[in-house]
Amino acid sequence: MLYYLLLLLLLLENSLAWSSKHQVSRGTMPLLSSSKSDEALYTSEDITDTIRKESVMEMEKVTEVVNTSCSESKRPLLIETNDDFNSYIHNNSIENFLFDCDGVLYRGTDAMPCASQTIQQLISRGKKVFFVTNNAASTRMELKTKLEKVLNCRGILKEDMMIGSAYVAGQYLKSCKLKKDSDNKTRVHVIGTAGLCSELQSAGFDISGGQDPVDTPSGMSRDELAAYQFPEGEIDALVIGLDNDFNYRKLCKATVLLQRNPDALLVATNLDAFDLVGFDARHLPGNGALVSAVEMASGRTAINVGKPSSTLSELIMDVYGLKAEETLMVGDRLDTDITFGNDSGMKSALVLTGCATSSDIASVMKDDESSQMIPSVIFPHVGYMFDDAAGDN
Repeated sequence: MLYYLLLLLLLLENSLAWSSKHQVSRGTMPLLSSSKSDEALYTSEDITDTIRKESVMEMEKVTEVVNTSCSESKRPLLIETNDDFNSYIHNNSIENFLFDCDGVLYRGTDAMPCASQTIQQLISRGKKVFFVTNNAASTRMELKTKLEKVLNCRGILKEDMMIGSAYVAGQYLKSCKLKKDSDNKTRVHVIGTAGLCSELQSAGFDISGGQDPVDTPSGMSRDELAAYQFPEGEIDALVIGLDNDFNYRKLCKATVLLQRNPDALLVATNLDAFDLVGFDARHLPGNGALVSAVEMASGRTAINVGKPSSTLSELIMDVYGLKAEETLMVGDRLDTDITFGNDSGMKSALVLTGCATSSDIASVMKDDESSQMIPSVIFPHVGYMFDDAAGDN
């Protein structure tokens, strides 16, 4: 009997401890945690609402920065209501909208506030909408499928609205009119995902590299490299996209392929330094880290076809017949999205749901050499572009 009484007291103590740890006052959402067990407690609606609140709080800091440390000539327009945004669009005759994706329309698998309504409303009003991402992991169709699922807007998105850097890499190489071998093929070696390989194959290239079989060793010794026969043969280009399985073996092979093929083009789908993951916004190394490794080892400099390159803007304007002065680039990064828009002659809009913070904005405001990173307008999240969201902002 005493045994059961002690067991009951122990269970009661553990229950009270758990309740104390997870207790939340009525009407208040718990603070986000990076632990897997806590993360499972939150619904997608919780996360979207948290993103909304965080972006509005960050906007308050941005407003203070802009109003206190920015000259009139550098000062971006701060959008406080949807009416402000509509006026800006009307006054600047904006007809075309380019959206970055991760950090702007969604974060992982969670939609940003009113992102779906914003996209659907712009399309229904006859505006031209495109999704421009430096993510080279997916094909255009895969990106379309993800957007339809995350934004819950099936039936209105088209494949030609998708402008991923994998697709752009293929189009760029086609424009270079690379030589063909005796089999009438142009050979491209790839560091990257199956999605990147698929886009390059669709553009007409013969592919080597990509994802290795699961039993492939990650390292390569001096003796192994010296004896490696390079079945890849001659290549006309080497394309680098983000590869989560990048390793020393791939670096060795890429370095020697460029050494053996000095005329081969070295192309980067983007030079992003990092991305944000997790509830505590951890830095996930980006494709720029991989490109830097290959550049350092090979002594070559890669051609960037992602944002903010002129290669990308020229392709968009030529292929889709857009006028830069009638186009708004909406993004979350100063070094890629905003610089891309400004360098291309577009208007640029910064949202505060991704990488850029008030501290970043303060830094570029003070640096005369960073003027191309100053956005035309700033607002908390894409919901400020949606008419009916004004009251919920």
